[in-house]
Amino acid sequence: MLRKDFKIIVVGSGPGGCVPAVLLAEKGLDVLMIEEGSDFTEENVSEFSTTEMNLKYRNAGLTAAIGNPVINYAEGNCAGGGSEINSGLFHEIPDSTLLGWEKKNSIFFNRGELQNAYSQVRKDINVSYMPQDKIPIASSLLQDGSDSLGWKCSEVPRWFKYDSDGTGQKQSMSQTFIPRFKEAGGEFLVNAKVETFQKINKRHVLNVHLKNGMMESFSCDYLFISGGAINTPALFLRSGIKKNIGFGLNMHPSFKFTALFDQEVNLPGMGVPVHQVKEFSPEISMGCSISSKPFLGLALNDTNNLNLINNWRNMASYYSMICPTGSGRVRLLPFFKSPFVTFFLSKEDKINIYRSIILLGKVLFESGAIELFPSSSAKSFSSVEELMQINNIPISKLNLMTIHLFSSMQMGGNKNVHPVTPEGNLWSDSSIYISDSSMLCDSPSVNPQGTIMAIARMNALNFLERIGNEI
Repeated sequence: MLRKDFKIIVVGSGPGGCVPAVLLAEKGLDVLMIEEGSDFTEENVSEFSTTEMNLKYRNAGLTAAIGNPVINYAEGNCAGGGSEINSGLFHEIPDSTLLGWEKKNSIFFNRGELQNAYSQVRKDINVSYMPQDKIPIASSLLQDGSDSLGWKCSEVPRWFKYDSDGTGQKQSMSQTFIPRFKEAGGEFLVNAKVETFQKINKRHVLNVHLKNGMMESFSCDYLFISGGAINTPALFLRSGIKKNIGFGLNMHPSFKFTALFDQEVNLPGMGVPVHQVKEFSPEISMGCSISSKPFLGLALNDTNNLNLINNWRNMASYYSMICPTGSGRVRLLPFFKSPFVTFFLSKEDKINIYRSIILLGKVLFESGAIELFPSSSAKSFSSVEELMQINNIPISKLNLMTIHLFSSMQMGGNKNVHPVTPEGNLWSDSSIYISDSSMLCDSPSVNPQGTIMAIARMNALNFLERIGNEI
């Protein structure tokens, strides 16, 4: 029977939660990690399949931020969190972006400590490049098109471990940190949703809804909350902690094309192609997306072109992504079970959305695409000239989406504005740490998970130094 009292409880088992959980458990501390979703480690769930979407995504991926326009977003809801469902791309935050964070949030990041953290994380999750003979044609064509236009494009390293024959295995949390956590003696509880928490006699008491329908209470001295940019603030709001909570939400709104080529570009099991166009970053990035047959089928069905699915081997999915200046909020509404999420694009953001779509179309045609099917309508485009008609489609019809959400509980130096200190704990309670994407100061302009893990590591090491006399 699981114990109820622990030194430390970590809520959430995504990258932001696993990093401190492992560091603390390997130091011999008494740690419980609680995960709302299920553990599918021992089950054969095909990557990038509709089964995976139904099992591992929150609400099967059907969640949305209300605004101008509505933006669909996807979150992981399983052991390992978002690391289980994404493409595993690893980025370090550009220094120009970091400088912007520091100015905006009155904060300073020690560059040496940050680089050491990145370095260790790279080792922990086996960040590497794809063997050259395994790079998908869909990816190399994007590089060719970019080279032809004189645009910057490069392969992005991934959390993958490759065998001698080039076979790769994604190094998600269920493959790396969670086994380490268990080996270090950490307790792992899945199918358990933390509904609320409160402080009683200097200890945190968590009210947890278990799979069997029962409510149980668990207590700890220190609490690390790692539920993600939506559910971390929602937990605080349910628990009656409201000051500066849920404000400043940011994301990377994205648009997708399904591109049809006159050659085979798609192979079963190729995963996500690895090249990204960075010519226009940080404002705009472009790259390859999930192109498995089920995902292509969903995209084609949305545009009334499912009859073309038999050509899926000649198709691949690509995205354009902006780094917005708009923002959103997470709040709770009476009678609503789920958090109410809003996000509003600025005028500049809307201009960049359309610009990014045209740029993406241009490089895809240069790469050899013969027809582009947008995520917005049944109309397809066969040339750059036709593509200009995208400007006539209302932004509400573009079917924007994102898998990157962050900044709803930001770190910063002003306790009257930022709920989290530069060290990662609440300004109002030094025994509560935030360790997920919600703590980021603003958009990182790239896939955020590498930066989340690096900052989480820095904060966990700082925490260990702080409580050293208690170990």
